[in-house]
Amino acid sequence: MARIHTITLNPAIDRILYLDKYRPEVTNRLKDSTDGLGGKGTHVSINLSQMGVPSEALGIAYGENGRKIIELLSQDLIDVNFQYFPEQESRVNYLIIEDDGKCTCLSSKGIQLSDSDIDSFIEFIAPGIGTGDYLVFSGDASNCPDPYVYNKIMRAFEARDLKVFMDASGDTLKKCIEEHPYLIKPNQDELSYLCGRELHTLEDIKEGIKSLEPYDIPVIAVSLGNEGSLVYADGTFYRVISPEVNVNNTIGCGDCFLAGLIEGIYRGRSIEDTLAHAAAVSSACAESVLSVGFDAGRAEELIKDVEIIKL
Repeated sequence: MARIHTITLNPAIDRILYLDKYRPEVTNRLKDSTDGLGGKGTHVSINLSQMGVPSEALGIAYGENGRKIIELLSQDLIDVNFQYFPEQESRVNYLIIEDDGKCTCLSSKGIQLSDSDIDSFIEFIAPGIGTGDYLVFSGDASNCPDPYVYNKIMRAFEARDLKVFMDASGDTLKKCIEEHPYLIKPNQDELSYLCGRELHTLEDIKEGIKSLEPYDIPVIAVSLGNEGSLVYADGTFYRVISPEVNVNNTIGCGDCFLAGLIEGIYRGRSIEDTLAHAAAVSSACAESVLSVGFDAGRAEELIKDVEIIKL
């Protein structure tokens, strides 16, 4: 059976700071703080694990922060395969979460990776990637000099007929679609950038998705924030309306939605069932005060409240 591999080139420790309300230019008193795992690819692996789906987390880590990242990942159903270097330090991000659910992320640049670092990483991961496997590129690669580093990795394995899932933005995403990934997950602004024009209405977004037909991308899932998503799959548009929940934190919801899509495709669920599960786990994630993970029992409760409309 195919294996799922997530790639995180710039993992982090997420230092989560809880405040009643953030006030600039004055002393803010923390209510609490905790450390979690940062890096969108690692988040996908953790969310898949909570859904009972195994994956291999691939990445690069440095120093004591890197050891902690690997330790946080080392849990059931996740095979952690990180290049580790004791010199330097993997980054720390700071997440400010207010009582009303507002979230502010202060993101560090991370260790800058050279072209030779990427070549070494490709050689490092190559033995474990088999024909027909799933490869998940999710999140930041701004620590690489080549903005098209994901393309380089995809081309290195193009003979292995991988199913590629892509959650990127800007020029990185624009270049990546030339490699015909299986799934992309842009938000409305990112899709607008891909199409070279502002997309405001649902019809605009549908037209924008249709304009990507030359790239032969089977699944395009467009995030619409608190309005759910619009998904194109199997030649059909689906409007996904998520249930209303008590939002404590929006950070990580997109990673949870992507993991839900991957889980459904991996397990051979119908598209409607896949979308309902993905929306439910994403909504459960919004109720969490952490930057990754969700309450599985709550997600099951929310599935019945997800509305899927075939357009």
